[in-house]
Amino acid sequence: MIVSLPKSWINANQLVKGDVVSIEELVSGELRVSPLQKRSTKTSVTIDCCSLNVGLVDLLIGAYLSGADTIEVVCESAISREVRNDIRDFLRDTRGMEIEDDTGKKIRIISILNPSELRLQVSINRMYILISSLVNDAFEVLKGEDAELLSDVQERERQIDARRFLVERQVAVALKNPTVEKKLKLNRFTAVEHANIARVLERMGDHASRLASLVCELSHLVQSNTAILPLRAIPTWSQALKTLVHNMYTKDVNIIHEAKRTLVTLIAEIEESESALWTGRKSSERLFSEFQISESIRRICAYGINFAEALLNMLMHERLESV
Repeated sequence: MIVSLPKSWINANQLVKGDVVSIEELVSGELRVSPLQKRSTKTSVTIDCCSLNVGLVDLLIGAYLSGADTIEVVCESAISREVRNDIRDFLRDTRGMEIEDDTGKKIRIISILNPSELRLQVSINRMYILISSLVNDAFEVLKGEDAELLSDVQERERQIDARRFLVERQVAVALKNPTVEKKLKLNRFTAVEHANIARVLERMGDHASRLASLVCELSHLVQSNTAILPLRAIPTWSQALKTLVHNMYTKDVNIIHEAKRTLVTLIAEIEESESALWTGRKSSERLFSEFQISESIRRICAYGINFAEALLNMLMHERLESV
């Protein structure tokens, strides 16, 4: 059988007679043709910081998430201290980026991490561990442990955000590069769902950090009886989230559904306890403090449900059959 390839595609990929191409069969039955010649697939972006008043970090993050291998920050005059501080913040909040060259008027940042070398599950697991540690440490402080357990809340939150950025970057590269997609053992649907899960975990991490901060600030105002709601929900949430993370790839539908039902029940119980909270005779300051903590616990449970639904989406996608 002979298949003709579009001339425009041949020219765009700089192919000539005798070059070898890859043909891959997709789940849908379609064939994907990819060039195999060793041409550069590196991408770069240049940002003129002199033309910006604010927002450099946002542009750097945007370039990072889009999969840029090289980011050059340039200026007609010497790059200011403020810009250098922004670049330092960017490097702190991301993974796998380093300054290769700094000439005073140009700073060249390169990626030193191959996106196909680190499985997405590694970053998801790391986010889970950081979130669990924040919530469980807050729980222990309410039980009487030293608040020093929560002295690094901001650093743990920063690490959660950095892992989410890394997952989104890898997914962006995988969607553009079939080789990376194959090495990560993903299809496009599951790649996107991994990015969704990373975002869900980041939001869960935001509320875990908020909970930890509230405990540090308000522990002297709130009830610390961990045997009643909302604090009683924390160990149950922790076990449900652990179950979901462990089932990311085994995908036992019954276990995932049971974890989701557990979280749904928890939310209903927390909402009921919140309604009863305002009928008490506590001071307004104490009532508001306890409600803030309850709200954060309720929200981390809600994001756990979103996590379960993303896993079910991936499970059903794997079961699709052509008819």
